[in-house]
Amino acid sequence: MDVPYQIALWGVRLAFLVVLYVFLIRAFGSLWRALRTEAELAARPALAYLVVQRTHAQGPRAGERLPLRTISSLGRDAGNDVVVNDEAASARHATVTLSDGAWWLEDQGSTNGTLLNGQRIVRRERLRDGDIVEIGRVGLRFEAAA
Repeated sequence: MDVPYQIALWGVRLAFLVVLYVFLIRAFGSLWRALRTEAELAARPALAYLVVQRTHAQGPRAGERLPLRTISSLGRDAGNDVVVNDEAASARHATVTLSDGAWWLEDQGSTNGTLLNGQRIVRRERLRDGDIVEIGRVGLRFEAAA
């Protein structure tokens, strides 16, 4: 091989390594920021809780306090903020939101519906301290943080 070709080949290899290292540095930096943000969020006290009142064998433990964020999704899917492990729960069953100083519960078109104090909700309903939210076979008591 001639010398200019070898120099060009080494230049391409070097450029590839530089691009690879820049990509890795950015990817790990992004991962580090995401993990740090999650840890900071976990360290903050929750704004409110859902406390498990009624459950079943595969469901959450009775008495477990599930923290709520400003907007929290509830359902069977692992991507929800509050995971309700029950086959009667939809993947994305309901949402609990804090809006204008009040907490609200809204069904997300679930198959079996969402109950608030024993009544099926058809629109967004206000949550008050001590209200019972039922998703499938799981009963959760709403507790506003003091």
